[in-house]
Amino acid sequence: MRVVELSNHPGAQLHETHRRQAAADERMRSQFEAALARHRARVLGDDWTLLRGYRNRGGEIDHLLLGPRGIVAIEGKHRNATVHCDGDNWRFEKYDRYGNLVERGEICDRGGRSPSVQLNEPADLLEEFLRSRGRPVSIQRVVLFTHPRSKLGNRSHPTVHIATSTTYIINLLNGSPPELDAEQLARLERLIVRHHRSAIRRH
Repeated sequence: MRVVELSNHPGAQLHETHRRQAAADERMRSQFEAALARHRARVLGDDWTLLRGYRNRGGEIDHLLLGPRGIVAIEGKHRNATVHCDGDNWRFEKYDRYGNLVERGEICDRGGRSPSVQLNEPADLLEEFLRSRGRPVSIQRVVLFTHPRSKLGNRSHPTVHIATSTTYIINLLNGSPPELDAEQLARLERLIVRHHRSAIRRH
């Protein structure tokens, strides 16, 4: 599996809080890629590419996994909590070691977007762009909670897949038939990189 760094937006921030978040994001990325690498023998060979930090006007996608079985867009979250989802409304509950509830709230970014909206908006735009270039491909979407104590609570009408392990993503790929050959993958990668660079220039 090749890894292509498109951008590392959080790492470019200057404030201390952003630097700490960037360090946490980088740890999450490293853990995610190490976990994926452990699955190489089963699914992810040299015909797979991991694009990091793809951006368009809808936002950033942490990881785009591109290979013979399609494209998976992955939004990573590192949260020590039980996560609940109702459509595009997400909330969390955090418990102490004795099982006492100590914190609860919504899960959203500074713009008020839940993890599924953060992922779906740029993924929808990417699908639209690829379709306009004659490459109609459905992008599977996964919000992946990477903290070892992340748990999934109630889930109702989710608009994305929700996981706490990269094994879920591998199983998702195993359930998809091969549909893209090497030439198609190369063209898709070029289009994705071009779209990203165009969005960065406009930004």
